[in-house]
Amino acid sequence: MKRGLLVYNPTAGQRDRRAEMSALIDRMRGRGLELVNAPTSGPGDATDIVRTFLPRGPDVVAVCGGDGTISEAVWGLEGSSLPLAVLPGGTSNVLAIELGIPVDGGAEELLLDGVPKAVRLAHADGRPFLLWAGAGLDARVMANMRLGWKRLLGRAGIFPTALKEFLTYEFPHLEVTIDGAVHPATFAVACRARHYGGRWVIAPDARLDADHFDVLLFSHRSHRKLAALFQLMASGQAGHLEDGLARIVRGRDVVIRSRDGAVEVQVDGDCVLKTPIVCRVGTETVNVLVPRRGI
Repeated sequence: MKRGLLVYNPTAGQRDRRAEMSALIDRMRGRGLELVNAPTSGPGDATDIVRTFLPRGPDVVAVCGGDGTISEAVWGLEGSSLPLAVLPGGTSNVLAIELGIPVDGGAEELLLDGVPKAVRLAHADGRPFLLWAGAGLDARVMANMRLGWKRLLGRAGIFPTALKEFLTYEFPHLEVTIDGAVHPATFAVACRARHYGGRWVIAPDARLDADHFDVLLFSHRSHRKLAALFQLMASGQAGHLEDGLARIVRGRDVVIRSRDGAVEVQVDGDCVLKTPIVCRVGTETVNVLVPRRGI
């Protein structure tokens, strides 16, 4: 019988997942895969759990949660070729969307017949990530989020915090250095993913297998234009780039500084750093199990 680890956020996605994960473990046992039940209890747990379990020689690591929990598990897997099965269980599930992993059921089949796809890692101040590192408003929202509202209402639970932070956003003076060239901004996101916040489109040409970032730069100091930025991203048509509201600058090495003191930074949806940060795309990869059609 094969062996694996099941890491999950027990409160991800608006419901208690403990019973659901126990049922999954029972189903997989009947199909020849014994999974260790490993719920997280707080930030950083997924990384520690994976690192602790790796010396036991598992065949697979499965993670059920949002993009932040998955990112933590990836940190634990850094340097390992062990396959990672993503079981979408968060609010946005951007990594699953990018890789064609089912978000509405069926992802557990990847534990048995998924095909490994090498996904290149980026680093922000040495911390590996897959999707984005953003400085400014998005990180501030994540830093001040009331998790109880998010767990109760899902995406709608983000709105009260997002509105408050939007109305008080002071448009910090950011200096974003991309491959040596300095660009001003008041909100910046180093992107490796096309999507953002679910199926919003932030950087239409960004790719997980690229050796560079597509850096979104917003440099206005207007709440009206900032609102338009998010409205246009939410439309899924990348209109924020077509009308010049924001722009994309491509590069491999990105440094984000603030002239107004430290500014919050979100990495894969979790606020975990502050400026200044250095982001680089490396050569390391993680093997994520994807449907055969998604190779």
